[in-house]
Amino acid sequence: MWRCFLKIGKWLLSKVAALLIATAVAVGVFALYLYVSDSIRVDQERMAKLQEAQEMAQVAYGKLENAHTEILFITNELNEAREKLKLAHELVERLEGFLSKLEYLFSSESEKRKVDNELAQAKNESSQLGPHIESLKIKHASLRVDQTNLSDELRLLEEKIASLESSSSEMVRYIDNSWSVIKIYLPIALSVVIAGPIALKLIAFYVFAPIFHWVKPIRFCDEQLPVPLILDRGVSVSLKVREGEQAWIKESFLQASDESLARKTRFVLNWQIPITCFAAGLIELVEFASEKTSMNGVITASTQEKPDMELSMVEIPENGSVILRPSHLVGLIGSGTVPVSIRRRWSLGRAQSWMTFQFRYFEFLGPCRMVISGIRGVRSERILSTEGKGRRANQDSTIGFTPDLEFGAARAEAFWAYFRGFNPLFDDVFRGEGTFFCQEISKGELSGRARLWVGLRDAFLKIVGI
Repeated sequence: MWRCFLKIGKWLLSKVAALLIATAVAVGVFALYLYVSDSIRVDQERMAKLQEAQEMAQVAYGKLENAHTEILFITNELNEAREKLKLAHELVERLEGFLSKLEYLFSSESEKRKVDNELAQAKNESSQLGPHIESLKIKHASLRVDQTNLSDELRLLEEKIASLESSSSEMVRYIDNSWSVIKIYLPIALSVVIAGPIALKLIAFYVFAPIFHWVKPIRFCDEQLPVPLILDRGVSVSLKVREGEQAWIKESFLQASDESLARKTRFVLNWQIPITCFAAGLIELVEFASEKTSMNGVITASTQEKPDMELSMVEIPENGSVILRPSHLVGLIGSGTVPVSIRRRWSLGRAQSWMTFQFRYFEFLGPCRMVISGIRGVRSERILSTEGKGRRANQDSTIGFTPDLEFGAARAEAFWAYFRGFNPLFDDVFRGEGTFFCQEISKGELSGRARLWVGLRDAFLKIVGI
């Protein structure tokens, strides 16, 4: 009953959390849409006003140029009219002078008529040029006023254009300011992005890795321990719960079970390490036990969601133990009501740990049977070497090993495999007499962002031994 309520509560919490997250994302996206659309609309209005002001300024510049040209033309015409009026006045004064009158008395009739015509013509021209000059002065003054008005109008238009050009939208201004800063460092950033990983991997492989070549390996137990055995392996395995035993299995791996087995929920496999159990997925386990002491039951464990994952059931004898990554643990069968004892081993002061960036190990103590998972299966390798020769394994494929083995590391055999990400910088090296377990395939078929995030997650879990 409690398990049913727990599932309902978990389902409701997940739905509420999903709804809240979806609402927050929708509000954020819509707010961003409104902000961007308003910014675009404001910028479009600004550009329309800017274009209109520029067109008005262009027309005003044309009018101002025409006014300036006309002013020059009228000024030249006014100067010519003044020069003609001056000449006409001089001619009138000369012809009406005392000496000209004496000369006029002694002149012939034809000469008198000629003088009279010149005098009349000069007076007539003088009388006409006066009003013409006045009209030119008025027109010149009017053009000057128009020129001043056009200059003021142009000044206002130029101020408006400058204001419109400088008052871009916030989004455009931020983009422009960001680009003005980023473009300075962009070549450096591109160089670091392109050449940085290559340089770091070259330094790691050829400089740092050889320094750790003579690092002493780790050995957690000096005595020879009983050999763990693989009892069953495949896409599914059968767990037989005998009299006095109990089993704990991840619900996602539970495929079938006998009705003769009593079941209940165990929220955390081991309350001494709750965070580790949560990170390794060892929570909300299904606990099985025989209802009758004389009756056995069978549980079938299978990979339900990962087609490339296979299982193996390993038996750890009494007085035996295995150091195992909890993330590969699927289920346990032990005697009594308490799951298998788990011993935590920290290794902060060893160079070996700093080589591999693994500072904590989990030792599962027997007797027990455990179900472990691995990509395309789990392989058990027994080492019987007393001459210091060991066996090298891909670090990403290692699942666990017996504490009586010497656990060390060695630089990857080929730089190209390390550079392309096919192999870690260090391989695990096992020496002595003992057993280690590894996956058949070290990595799943991930690429791009999925591979990046999974790699970061696995790196963190490896540091804490999970």
